[in-house]
Amino acid sequence: MLLNIAKQIICSVIILIIFCIIFAIKRNVIPGDIIFYESFQIAFVYIFILFLISNFTIMFPKKFIETTLYSSFLLIILFNVTIPTILDRSVSVTVIGSLKKSDVPLSLEEIRNNFQEIYVLQQDAVNIRLKEQIANGNIQRNDEGNFYLTKKGELTSQIMLGMSNAFNVNTAYIDQ
Repeated sequence: MLLNIAKQIICSVIILIIFCIIFAIKRNVIPGDIIFYESFQIAFVYIFILFLISNFTIMFPKKFIETTLYSSFLLIILFNVTIPTILDRSVSVTVIGSLKKSDVPLSLEEIRNNFQEIYVLQQDAVNIRLKEQIANGNIQRNDEGNFYLTKKGELTSQIMLGMSNAFNVNTAYIDQ
């Protein structure tokens, strides 16, 4: 049994590494607008293709393949949520990048200015996040071009506030 678990872990890691290579190539050749959704779509297609291939081969027992694909999918989702998505939108990454670029230590005000310039203005963070929220149905635009929360968005904001309270994290971003 321990040998089977070791095989599944090794297979899952190999599947994750191949996914990372495919995803990196895809992102460099044809990057999508919303990395979070793009990574999930590619993960679903990738695992589905592997599932189809596994059903037409006799190299591995079907049960082994199915459990390995399930754990591989979860590992890929974990990777997507923790690495590309955070790198794509992280305030911390922008702060670290500002300090890395500078030859001298920066004041808090200089870091704030760099953040405003890079994250908000150059990278158009607000517009990008609005597009994401429109794409997932939390926000819509009215005839005047202004944005508002949909019913789904209102529910999402309540869930976020509840989760923030439940896990005792800063509610200032959602509870304005």
